[in-house]
Amino acid sequence: MGLSLNTSNPQPGYVLGPAKPVVSGRHGKLVTFFASQKNVAPIGCESLLEADYCLYLEYLPSVISYRAQPFTVYFRDPALRYTPDFMATLDDGRQVLYEIKSNSSGRDPRWQQRRARLEELLGINGLSFEYVEEHQFRHPILLNNLRTLHHFGFNGNPCNTPSIVRLLLQQPDQHATIGQLIKLGARQEDVTFALFHQFLRCNLQHPLDLRSRVWAD
Repeated sequence: MGLSLNTSNPQPGYVLGPAKPVVSGRHGKLVTFFASQKNVAPIGCESLLEADYCLYLEYLPSVISYRAQPFTVYFRDPALRYTPDFMATLDDGRQVLYEIKSNSSGRDPRWQQRRARLEELLGINGLSFEYVEEHQFRHPILLNNLRTLHHFGFNGNPCNTPSIVRLLLQQPDQHATIGQLIKLGARQEDVTFALFHQFLRCNLQHPLDLRSRVWAD
């Protein structure tokens, strides 16, 4: 995919250049490749924190596709350039740039000053920007549940989701546990795929197991 960015500004005050490929992690961190179904390709991340955000982007139904370090933005101010951690394309056609920080990094005064300037320049040029701190998405139980569902549902078949929904609707109160659905003939990978992609619902604020109850909207 080439360098591209939707903008309503006819004369943007920036140019795009290629970002360095992710081949090694940041100091003290490990480069990680996330297996993305939305992008049909592995996504290279400079840290485990960024890999966890990939999982979150994969989970959000409004995100159609995303890229890690898609380009570097060179502003007219030669002292400032910016490489987003991610760029996501949403289901309404918008593109959003994301910056991911740990809780401690987010409190760094130098970053706070840089963030203010970036938000100003990106806003002037009509670019959507979201700053995300670790505590906003790295909830331990939710994250562990999403990892489990993504892992076990990776080979799930979306074509089997409607039959699982019909099976659920035939049950008392239109609920069933994951284990009951499997006993009734649904494949585990199809159930977990449907849960991860939010075709089915369950309470992800509690640890998942075969006794977890599932329902359809």
